[in-house]
Parts: sequence; C-alpha cells; structure tokens
Amino acid sequence: MDCEFTGLASDRTIFPFDTPEEVYLKMVENSPPYIIVQFGLCAFRVEPPAEGDQDAQPRVSYKCYNFYCYPKGRTQVFCCQGESMRFLADNGFDFNRLFREGLSYATEAEEQRYRADLKDRQATRAANILAAAESEQNEEVPKAGEPNDVNMIPVPAEHQQQVDDTAASIEEFLQSDRSELIVGSCNAFQRKLIYQMIEQRFQRKVSTSTVSLENNQKAIKVERKRSTKEEQALDEQRRIRENEDLETNVGVSLVLQELAKARKLVIGHNMLLDLFYVLRQFFKPLPADYQEFKKLVKEYFPLLLDTKYLCTNAEIKVNVNSSVLAHVYEAVSKEPFTIPTIHPELPDYQYSVDNEKKHEAGYDAYLTGLCFLGLVSRFNANLLQLPKDPNLKYYLNKIFITRLTDVNYIYLNGKEPAQTREHIFYVTFPESWRTSDIQSRFKPFGPVHVSWLDNTSAFVALHNRIAASSVLKTIGYHTGFKVFNFAQFTQMKLQRPGTKRGRNGSGSAGTGEDAGVRSTEPVGQQPSGEEKGQKEGKKIEHSQTTSSARRKGADGKTTPAANDNNDEDDDDNNGGGWRTVKKARKTFADNNDW
Repeated sequence: MDCEFTGLASDRTIFPFDTPEEVYLKMVENSPPYIIVQFGLCAFRVEPPAEGDQDAQPRVSYKCYNFYCYPKGRTQVFCCQGESMRFLADNGFDFNRLFREGLSYATEAEEQRYRADLKDRQATRAANILAAAESEQNEEVPKAGEPNDVNMIPVPAEHQQQVDDTAASIEEFLQSDRSELIVGSCNAFQRKLIYQMIEQRFQRKVSTSTVSLENNQKAIKVERKRSTKEEQALDEQRRIRENEDLETNVGVSLVLQELAKARKLVIGHNMLLDLFYVLRQFFKPLPADYQEFKKLVKEYFPLLLDTKYLCTNAEIKVNVNSSVLAHVYEAVSKEPFTIPTIHPELPDYQYSVDNEKKHEAGYDAYLTGLCFLGLVSRFNANLLQLPKDPNLKYYLNKIFITRLTDVNYIYLNGKEPAQTREHIFYVTFPESWRTSDIQSRFKPFGPVHVSWLDNTSAFVALHNRIAASSVLKTIGYHTGFKVFNFAQFTQMKLQRPGTKRGRNGSGSAGTGEDAGVRSTEPVGQQPSGEEKGQKEGKKIEHSQTTSSARRKGADGKTTPAANDNNDEDDDDNNGGGWRTVKKARKTFADNNDW
C-alpha cells in the first residue's frame, strides 16, 4: 500500500539519537490534521504451480486500485502544506478528480454515529406511518381550517400569501388528473409552514415527501393520499436509498476495513507515516501512549513488512546502495535479484514500469510489490509461505524510522533494544564554527561523528566508547563552547512544558550515566543565592527554535537546517579553571526552546 498526503508531519524535531517512542510522541504532538488524498492498494495473488510440474514457478498476478479520498460535508476540515500540494501538482496529481469524484471516508466512531442516527430516523418514520393509519381509523377528520395542534407555528403576515397560494395549488391539483405537484422556491422555514398547512387542511387527501431539484434545492412533492401499504412500500424504497447513501459516506473506509479483516501480509515502503495517517483517518484517533499505538496497529494489521527496513539487511545492502523506492527497483531488476513475471487481473487498470507514474499512490503500491518480490528472491523465499519464511521473520512488524542513528525502527511485537548513550555528547558553540572545529576539540578521544542540530549545536558520537568517561574531565576550555553528556541533555528535554514521559521511561537517563556538565565558570568564584541559581540556569540555556539554521561543513559553506534564533553566549569573558556544577533546573518557554 502507499498514500499521498496534503502534508507531511515535520521531522525537524526528531534528533538522531531519539528513541522510537520519542519519535512517535513527537509525531502525535506535532502533526497537524493533514489527510490522505490518494490511497493506493495493489493486491498480489500467488498460486501454486500445476500438479505434476514441480519445477514450475508459482503464478503471480495482481489487481491495482487507486482511490481518491476527499472529505465531504460542511463539518469536515483538513490542513494543507504548501510544499506538499506543489509536489503533488508537479507530479501530475489530478485535483479536479479529487474534488469532483473523491470518495468519502469515516472513522469507526463516525460510522457508528451515522448508522445509529439513520436507524433512529427510519424507526421514527415507520412509527409515524403506523400512527397515521391508526389515527385515520379512530379519529374524525378535522374540519378545514380548524387547528388540531396546540404547537402550531403562527404564520407571519409576510408568508401568509405564499401559504394561501400553495393551498390553492393543492386544491387545483386534487381536481386535476396530474400524479404529483412540486412546491419549490421555499426556504426551510417556509417549507415547515407549508407542511403544517397541509397536515391541517389536507391530512386525509394528500401525502408529501421532500425531494431535491436539479439545482440541489429542496422542494415538497405532493401526491394523492396513499394507503398504509403504499406508504410502507415507499418507505422501504427510501430505506434502501438511505442505506446505500450511508455506505457511500463511509466510502474508502469500507476498503480499509476489509483489508484489516483479511489479516494478510501488508507491505509498504517507508510506511510509518502511511500507517500513522491510515489509522487516524479511517479507524481511530492515535493514542498518546506508545504501547497502545503498537496494540492498535496490530489490531488492524497483524502482519506488516517495510521494504525500507528490509533494505538494511547486510546481504541486500551489498547490491542496493540507495533505499529510495525507484533506486531499489533499479537494483533488484538485475542480478543477483530476480522479479517473477506478474500478470494483471484487471487489464484496464494495470501499471507498467515502462510508463512511470511516480507518486501516484496506486503505481507506488505496485512498484513496492515488485521491489518486495525482487528483494525476497535474494533469500529464495517461498512466495506461498512468506510470513513463515525464516529469513523474513526477523523483518516482520519492524517499521523503519528515518533520521535515527541506531535503533531505526518500531518493533510492534515487543520492545526495541536498549542503547547506551554514554559515548554521545551534546555540544554548543559559536556560530562561526565548522565541523572541523568540533572535531579538533574531540581529537584526543579518537574519531567522532558530528550530527548537526542547528548552526550552534550538535551531537558528537565517539567511535571509541571507552574514551567517553574521560571527556568531561579532560576536554580543554574554549570560549563559547559547552559540553553536556547525553544524560544531561535528556534532563534538559524533560524540563520542557508538556513533555510526555513514556511508560518505558525512554526519556530518562540510563542507569549509571553521569549527569554532570562541563562548565566554563572559574573555580575560584563561589556565587550564592539567587545569583548562583541564575548562573547555573544559564549554563544549560540554549534555544533550539527550528526555523532557518544552517549546517556547516569543513569548507565553511552553510546549508539550511532548522534554526536561526539562538541566545547569545554568556561565556566570552569567562576564563580560568573548570569546575563541575550541580545539574541545573530550567523551564523552557516552548517546545523548541530547549
């Protein structure tokens, strides 16, 4: 499966050493109500070879579907991201078809409400038909013009002429041989007055119903009085239409419900965002608890495989240099991979790699299926028993997460492996620094990897983890340069207002990690009281608003990243020795301020 969206959840708040739980919580917290506007589904069928022909390969066929999804109704509201909409337009997305022919959808709660409301309306209507029949048998016909309802609405003077003219038209209709009379050009209040007049004057003579004209305006259809059986037959026809309209309103969600019931292996490429949006748009709101999210995914899709994560396999990486979907297909189209011949079961709706339709959801779903077939050929996987294949078993229900350095997947069947962070340091520095300046400060500790966060902060990961314990003790003093170990950085994150801590405590420092900070304050000075608290607060204060920061390489060039609103350093005039200060407590102004 594959989806196209009106916007993408921002990944600028995701750091290379976040845990999968932190990534999920950030996505829930920072995701505007973007929607899926195109859902692509390509169903592959694998059939065993004919009996007696054991050397033949299984026959593989497919049916491909491309659903446009559009929320209908006045209450439906969604967000659009300018860049995403431009991207869709540049790739030939048919917005006219989306707006005119797009299929509606509903969550489970909305569908239940629709069905309950319709059931109540139909039950009320059936009861009214029976009540009217009993009333005709037991009560006298009211005289014309005689009020028979104490709750009758008084007719305003400005509408009296219209009501009288309608009454005259009905009298004329009853004297004619016409089968019906359409009373139009009325607003909702005027129709209510006319219905009231008809019930008062023509209760035993005519039957009424509401119809829609060509201009979508409501009108009243007047017919000669029907018998109870005729009313019930007409009501049954109306029930059928209403039930069909209900199915139309639920729309694409019915397809997803059937997909969930099938319990089949569902394959996507880099599918975390697809799952995120599919669950939210077609099933239920996303839970704030990470473990509940895993349960929710498995409730609907118990067997998932992400080809992006499958590409991390060591044997596959030898031949697949890039995990971009088009690049994966190019790689698996050659030795040592093989893609079996696949046959379209719907010739009018087939795709072909010779006629690329990149970023059309149906085509991308089709291409994902081809890539999967090519990738599993490397393992000689049995296509008839894919979920039980021992090589694929390791990759089932592991959803790839971009930007993460070590544990780069969500494991739906259990806990992700814990990773130590004592070799990772968070550093802040002057805006003029380059990668080489950071590397030179850490040169005594061996090779390092620098992950830029913005133009004045970064993560530094030591390749030699044994040297990590000596960094804070021996690293030299440099003006405007601060070093924090990962435990302290984690505590700084937890100071943010509204920070959610998962049940697994993934946001907390690991056992035995040093929470100390290397400070640039001279040892000889001993501030006290409020002044001391203010200074300690400044030692870890560093804004990380993500708007237009730049990464800097060794050549001094800059590239856009996330941030240009940083606090001025307060250490330019500090000198002398070092001292370890108590971990400061700091409350930050907003989600990105830390």
